[in-house]
Amino acid sequence: MKKVSQLIYSFALGALVALPSIAQPLEQPNSPDYNPKATYDGPYKMNTWSISAHFGPSMFFGDLREYDFWPVTKTSLDRHKESGTIQGGISINKQLSYLFGARLDGSLGNLRGMKNRNYARYFEGNYADVSLSGTVNLKGLLMGPNKMKRWKVDVYAGIGRVFYDATAYSLTGGVPLRETGKKNDWVIPTGLNVSYELTPRLDLGLDFRLNHTNSDYIDATYGGDYDLTPNLNAIKDAKTSRKGNSELDKYGSGSIQLTYKLGKKPLKVKKVDGKWDYKPEDGYYNLRYTDPKVLLKAPKILTLEEMDSVAKANRPKDIDPRLLLDTDGDGVSDFFDKEPNSPAGSIVDGSGRVLDFDTYVKNALATGAACSEIFANVQFETDKNVIKPEFQEMLKNVAQLMNKNGCRLQLAGHADRRATDRYNMALSRRRVDAVKNFLINEAGLTDPSKVIVDYFGAFKPIADSATRDGLQKNRRVELKLLP
Repeated sequence: MKKVSQLIYSFALGALVALPSIAQPLEQPNSPDYNPKATYDGPYKMNTWSISAHFGPSMFFGDLREYDFWPVTKTSLDRHKESGTIQGGISINKQLSYLFGARLDGSLGNLRGMKNRNYARYFEGNYADVSLSGTVNLKGLLMGPNKMKRWKVDVYAGIGRVFYDATAYSLTGGVPLRETGKKNDWVIPTGLNVSYELTPRLDLGLDFRLNHTNSDYIDATYGGDYDLTPNLNAIKDAKTSRKGNSELDKYGSGSIQLTYKLGKKPLKVKKVDGKWDYKPEDGYYNLRYTDPKVLLKAPKILTLEEMDSVAKANRPKDIDPRLLLDTDGDGVSDFFDKEPNSPAGSIVDGSGRVLDFDTYVKNALATGAACSEIFANVQFETDKNVIKPEFQEMLKNVAQLMNKNGCRLQLAGHADRRATDRYNMALSRRRVDAVKNFLINEAGLTDPSKVIVDYFGAFKPIADSATRDGLQKNRRVELKLLP
């Protein structure tokens, strides 16, 4: 029994040490009830507190104990009844994760024992103890969360304090021999708890506990004290450590336990078509019986037909091809262009209508009208960034309008497809820089900060690159005059 209790104690203590590294909440919750401060891993909040009441027989193991496994049940000339002692108390339970928890216990009880050989005495006493223990869900650890679903089997161990008062008597005549007075000492509780889930609120169970005390005086007798002289003071003064030459005393209990599970909207999982049916959206399962991982919804694996149906349902509408074409190369796509056949180099407004730029400039300067959106293209020879003479006058007019009315200008450089992407990007940038430099150095633009520059290589053609005329239109710098 000693080896078994030591094994249980070591197992539970190791579990408590490992607990902080095991209980890690998931990083990506999938529930609005997610509790980021929970010690258990899982996306849903769960009920974790419960309170238990227990009651049952108690039993002493020490010097004044006649037999190891069965108490004396009757009083006779050389015997004194050991059975008939009881204990009871309450426990406050906190489930920290599905496998690990903690419990705070308080108990009151009485003890009785006798020894005919050598001692020829018996004792009677009362005790109260309080302890804090760590628990390990043995059923869940060994069998998983879905076998023996209604059952919970815990082993536990902890540390506490026992307060006791006992008197030892002679078997012949009942003369008081030794008494403890009111004493207290450390106690290490170890035990096994078996519970069955009756309802979402109530569990019924059995609790078996063995308490290891740091004393050999629970029975008011030291190991090796065979003196039957009723000298109360002598024994108190001689053994101040309360330890004799025998093993330390122990006492145990077996209890019927009723547990009330705290928390709001308690749930008890049901079985549907042979499978456990979890519905965390309806309330809160208790961590005593439910592993949070089983509440995760398994991802649905779509068939090829389902994936095709989803893709078709979410497919965007086809883009009108006219949005991608600029037949006349004026910078306005054919979809919006009111005059899709504008002459090369034309100045157009936002709808693609050809403007008399000189007339527009004169009217804008005379009336002080705000700038309007006007589009134009500057085209280049193959692999060149030199501005042709036919576009220079237009650029000077653009600079004059910008100086007078504070207009802004957006430049976008392009190239045809007859080179590598890296080369075309650099070429389109050189063309944009050439236009900007002309505006500043030749056309007299006074505020270069109003020029916005970008370049795209051959990635945004406006004409078919399979024809000579198409290639010419794609070698361009687009100008967009902005308010």
